[in-house]
Amino acid sequence: MYSQMLESYQKIIDSSSAITEQKTIAHQEINKINELQNAIMIAENLLSTKGFQNNVIFVNGDSISVIIGKEDLSQDEVAQIQNIISRELDAQVENIHISKK
Repeated sequence: MYSQMLESYQKIIDSSSAITEQKTIAHQEINKINELQNAIMIAENLLSTKGFQNNVIFVNGDSISVIIGKEDLSQDEVAQIQNIISRELDAQVENIHISKK
């Protein structure tokens, strides 16, 4: 999904018919996508270093879904996951949805 969005914005930037304002917005959107992808990667790596292997993070607006490759999670582990996600993705805890394998 992100690669398709990046490709679309890049086409706008490369277009000779796009106006300056459109190109500026496309640059801003590309930066936002890159920052989000970086934050997701950092959060996934931090989760892995804390022992939560095979995790995936999906961001849809303010809603963040986290799938953890573990069958059971303690309350402390859930709090640890929420802390990492809220810090790295600047998210509210109520918008973080954690699912187990």
